[in-house]
Amino acid sequence: MSTRRRIIRLAGFAALVGAAYGSTGLLRRLSEPELEFEPLTGMPGFRRVTGGPVSGGATALIGLETGQAKPTISNGALCDALFGGSRDGASVQIAYFSDYRCLYCRKVSPMLARLEAKGKVQITWHELPLLGPISQRAARAALAARAQGAYAMFHERLMGTPVLPTPPYLRQVAGDAGIDADQLMQDMTSAKTESQLAVTAALARRFGFIGTPALVIGRTSVLGGIDRRMVDRLVAAERTAPLPGPCA
Repeated sequence: MSTRRRIIRLAGFAALVGAAYGSTGLLRRLSEPELEFEPLTGMPGFRRVTGGPVSGGATALIGLETGQAKPTISNGALCDALFGGSRDGASVQIAYFSDYRCLYCRKVSPMLARLEAKGKVQITWHELPLLGPISQRAARAALAARAQGAYAMFHERLMGTPVLPTPPYLRQVAGDAGIDADQLMQDMTSAKTESQLAVTAALARRFGFIGTPALVIGRTSVLGGIDRRMVDRLVAAERTAPLPGPCA
């Protein structure tokens, strides 16, 4: 067989393989069930969709000292509590609730970080430590690091390692991040940290988040494990919705 014929056959085979893969992706998208939304009672404009498995716990006392009243969040204050006060109108807003001992969060967190790096979504990272004292210590450390501009590094390190967040380890991470370790340890029990944990717990109660991971993507809440394809679908649904969401 001539070299020219071999090249033509190889090119044809490559085209068939490419078409097959493309068709597979198209068939997968066409076979996906339509997103089914359910309105959230008492929360006008918000809705929910079913997610995957969760790591669960109790949200009642997160960030609260004994005898302290649980904070509540009104509908009027909900958007700022979820997404912060300086929202980028060009990006779809995502509020993400995680726990450092949640196995499913260890997949969702880096996926969301990569998505945010592309600049098409704006993510507010919430600490929801439901799985005991170790989770709470890690969450406090991340919030304390946020006060020094090192939240992203702490979240990545604490989410990506089985090492317990002992004071020596937290000081080591603080050193790697170039922040003040003594200030970090002090800020872990500050009034600001307590307030952030309490507000996140209040949001979790409003949305019925009994576990992690949990997200609010625009107007849609989802509890449980979620893959990139589902996130993309919910972001697209938000962009193409005929009416603006409650936090637009």
